[in-house]
Amino acid sequence: MSNTQGNSIFRLRPETLQTATPPPLAPLATDRGEKPYNRILIVLIGFGLMGLVLVAQLVRYQALGKRYQVLSGSAAAATVDPLLPRGGIFDRNGNPLALDSYAYEIKAAPKEIAEKDLPAVARRVAPLVGKSESALLAELEAHKTSPYLVLHAGAGPEVGEEILSWGVYTVTSTPKPVRYYPEGYLFAHGLGFVNRERVGFYGLEGRFDGFLRASTTTTRWQAAPQPHGAAAAALPDSPFLPTFVQQDLILTIDRVIQHMAEETLRAAIAEYKAEGGTVIILSAADHSLLAMASAPDFNPNDYGNVADIEVFVNPAISKLYEPGSVFKLVTFAAALEHGVITPQSTFLDEDEFVYGERVIQNWDKKGRGEVTATEALVQSLNVTTAKIAVEVGRDAFYKMVRRFGFGQITGVELFGEAPGIVKMPGKGSWYPADLAMNSFGQGISVTPLQMANAVAAIAADGVLYRPHLLHQMIDGEKVTTVEPQPISRAISAETAATLTAMMVEAAANTPTVALPGYAIAGKSGTAQIPLPDQGYVDDLTITSFAGFFPADDPQFVILVKLVRPQNSRWATWNAGALFQTIVRHLIQLHSIPPDAIRLGLQPDTESETP
Repeated sequence: MSNTQGNSIFRLRPETLQTATPPPLAPLATDRGEKPYNRILIVLIGFGLMGLVLVAQLVRYQALGKRYQVLSGSAAAATVDPLLPRGGIFDRNGNPLALDSYAYEIKAAPKEIAEKDLPAVARRVAPLVGKSESALLAELEAHKTSPYLVLHAGAGPEVGEEILSWGVYTVTSTPKPVRYYPEGYLFAHGLGFVNRERVGFYGLEGRFDGFLRASTTTTRWQAAPQPHGAAAAALPDSPFLPTFVQQDLILTIDRVIQHMAEETLRAAIAEYKAEGGTVIILSAADHSLLAMASAPDFNPNDYGNVADIEVFVNPAISKLYEPGSVFKLVTFAAALEHGVITPQSTFLDEDEFVYGERVIQNWDKKGRGEVTATEALVQSLNVTTAKIAVEVGRDAFYKMVRRFGFGQITGVELFGEAPGIVKMPGKGSWYPADLAMNSFGQGISVTPLQMANAVAAIAADGVLYRPHLLHQMIDGEKVTTVEPQPISRAISAETAATLTAMMVEAAANTPTVALPGYAIAGKSGTAQIPLPDQGYVDDLTITSFAGFFPADDPQFVILVKLVRPQNSRWATWNAGALFQTIVRHLIQLHSIPPDAIRLGLQPDTESETP
């Protein structure tokens, strides 16, 4: 190996300074032209007015006393206590993602209805609860000794009001808050859901269940006599209007970008016949999550209607995978940081490299002869990467792995985050061959968010930050804003700039990723899937691509991952294409001009972007 000192300061390649653009994408169906605060105001005025109705009915319910009591099995009277309301969850622009709606629970007390009156009750109530008269009569007769029977768990206000107006205790209508997700499937893994007992599970609903729940019915209903409406005012230090409960979460998620990520992911899964996938988009400026999409997903409004509860687990933070060649970025970072290589350092890339009783080969089992370090990264050569890791040394290599955040949780504000699996030297499970294997992302397990966050550190001049999902927490009149939180410096700014330049070469030489006029920094990864008692299977892969753009002034950090694609098992063909589609949509959504125009090197003769 020979070392040749080169310029380590990042420069844009001349080829990227073009004004030519690929064919434009079809416009996304968005409502970015709307004013977000007007939208949240309109939506929450509606929910606030329903809240007033609920409060009024609760008062009315309590005033009617014993007429609205339901007898228990022991004939003792028990008053139904309305369930506590919850605060809302909103995206960064004020779009509601989770709110309380209001419904009426319709109950009958069959034990208190004379047998001769059952047909008349069934005739009057059946159309209101969506049942046939004969079916309801049979149900009442089958439960004629029961103190109460739920006829409808979530009736609308018209039905609830009519039954409430009857003023009888044999058929009652009780108002109650019901959790509602106005965007349906959108960001389901991040939100989680609230069950019928009003307990949050998974996602933010589970993580912040205690915060979102009102403390007591009395204090919370009386604390906000003015519902969300014309008289509502934004709290100090926040442009957002609080919900009735005033215990709300404002997220960093962008509803439009999240929707785009989910739609492009679904399309890619269908096109490549994959079993599932994940897309993560981070803001390079503050390391906030703009989108976190995974499939298969679920509708939190209908959480009980899933084939397998495993779908509730968030793959972006909880499901481990071997990253494959994307992890070479960590190896090259370690080598650059410790002065083991420069981009021009040369290596003999052979057909195979034996280390620690392991035979290392390239993806096509062919050596390339003499190559530079940059060429080794661009061509994703396992043999040369393993040799570089050996020169770095095990201690320095695994210190770098830890400095990039692997083997530990990122600290994002969600339950169930997995720390990953990193076998460390000195432990019984580690063998010398692991150094060579881990260097190209095999034998090491990570989460998609960990990998995306490591790439974000390169984009942030080498500083690793804690990725965050919360923008603000509103608690009464107290507003807590979450600021970017640096964890540690993973690599020097100079190393980050040099590695970025090498990543630009890698992306530019990936046809499915490269975009004329835009410098993208990134790396692909194709990882075989290990099966119990079978080892790695060639035909089963997880493909991914991670990177950021614009390379010289990053705005977005993106990771895409596809599980077991069938049409092609190579990341450069499927994950790369998905990555490029997302980049093009972001360029369109944020009107990002080509590099030469953005940097003032060429005039802006065209207003259209790809």
